[in-house]
Amino acid sequence: MEGEVNKLIQLKMMGDKGAERTVESLSMMLDMNVDMKISSVNMVSLFTIPEIVGGDEVVSLFSQFSSTISGSMFCLLSPDDTKKLVSSLLGDLDNEGSDGMCDEMQQSAAEEIGNIITSSFVDVWADTFAIEISHDPPLFANDFADAIVDNVLVEASQSCDYVILFNSTLNVVNADINFNILMLPDPDSLQKVFDLFENVDL
Repeated sequence: MEGEVNKLIQLKMMGDKGAERTVESLSMMLDMNVDMKISSVNMVSLFTIPEIVGGDEVVSLFSQFSSTISGSMFCLLSPDDTKKLVSSLLGDLDNEGSDGMCDEMQQSAAEEIGNIITSSFVDVWADTFAIEISHDPPLFANDFADAIVDNVLVEASQSCDYVILFNSTLNVVNADINFNILMLPDPDSLQKVFDLFENVDL
């Protein structure tokens, strides 16, 4: 039990560092104050994600990473929160609450923000463990949560049993944007992460 708690503490510290890097990058890009907090970290069964996420419509930004540590990562947030976030990037705050799907420009902006978040988290892992990790650009999807998660499960279930779930809040232009960051390491990679934790000082 103590070992599991220590793993979650270490993962939380990694998540906090990823959030700090995300804030640095977004603050420079947006030229405004940005804050991001990781409220909790949990390791959950891959097959419980649809229950955790719920069945409402969500936006997903999905990316795969590979190296000594391989797997995939995706961010899930509501369409409304997505528009708040991309509006701050596009400088179009009047349309942040507009109805309907994100247009092409908004999707591109969301992918760019997703790329910043993914890069920040992946780079923290790479720097902490002194390894190189590459990742693909995030793919945008707007659908019901269970459909998006099912598609991810099809890809990940062949090699992954557990998900590292970061509950996150990003504050931009005095608006709190809640979203989940999910990391799905391959089984061998997850064990490598825990082994590498033994040799690093966080």
